[in-house]
Amino acid sequence: MSADNQIQRTNESGNSQLAAGVASERLIDTYLLKFDRPATRRAYRSDLVHFFGLQEVSLEMAQRVSFVAINQYIAQLEADGSKAATIRRRVAAIRGFYDWLQALGAIENNPAHRQLIRRVKSARTRDRVLVVLTGIQANQLLLAAAEASVRNHAMMLTMLHCVLRRSEVASMDVEHIRPLGKYWIIDLPYTKGGADQYVKIPDHVVDVIEAHKEHYGIATGPLWRSLSKRNTGGRLTPTSIYRIVRATAVAAGLPDIGAHTLRHTGCTLAIEAGATLQQVQSHARHKQIETTMAYVHQRNRLRDSAADYIHFDSPDED
Repeated sequence: MSADNQIQRTNESGNSQLAAGVASERLIDTYLLKFDRPATRRAYRSDLVHFFGLQEVSLEMAQRVSFVAINQYIAQLEADGSKAATIRRRVAAIRGFYDWLQALGAIENNPAHRQLIRRVKSARTRDRVLVVLTGIQANQLLLAAAEASVRNHAMMLTMLHCVLRRSEVASMDVEHIRPLGKYWIIDLPYTKGGADQYVKIPDHVVDVIEAHKEHYGIATGPLWRSLSKRNTGGRLTPTSIYRIVRATAVAAGLPDIGAHTLRHTGCTLAIEAGATLQQVQSHARHKQIETTMAYVHQRNRLRDSAADYIHFDSPDED
């Protein structure tokens, strides 16, 4: 037997063993082990369960999926009125799942390959509408938060100044806040842009956080904890943080907003106050400068719009 044939038989044997091993495991859970962020695992699990209609699938079931089925799934999502961003995320989860199976040698071709499935419409980043608060509205929100609890005020102040995602806020521990030279930072072990990032915390925000810790007797572990009777002291979830922000906005008489609005607001207020695009990109941990540019584009588009130049002469009154 030639060396090439021996290598081929070895590879085929290895791939068969991999496929057999995957078939005997919980397929989705095994795939999700490659991701370190809990939020990523939750999102991808939700997307795959939505696609397959089952909590778990076998290798045989996954192998039966064709590109036709995926195109039909996309068409159904569009017909149901799903947002383009949601459809793109679900397709990305499916494609990544089949990329993984292909890498294992469990399938020959990826049915979610870009050349096989329909294109999902997407709005340009610069034209995306970003909901932001003015400085006055942000202050109203903080006042309403302070009236609700010491925790809410400290948490939202941190979210505004550190432009954090709600998943990042939920995962914050006391130990993540530390000095770095003469400055204070928050370590972000698990975040969308990658592991082991950090952001600066202004001194006055650190003081408010310390007051929050003292008020609730928090010395270690989760920084933001539940105040409800059912789960007193438990770590706040991203969903809970979203609900707290939304309820506080209602109490402040503000428009219906979510937690991500505080991130948008912090970025916008920084730009309005003179921060450079590069400074905001670094602080917000945007991978692409185009993401940061969206804040400037929206501000400029509204501040100096053609709409402001349209006037009608009133008819002369007799």
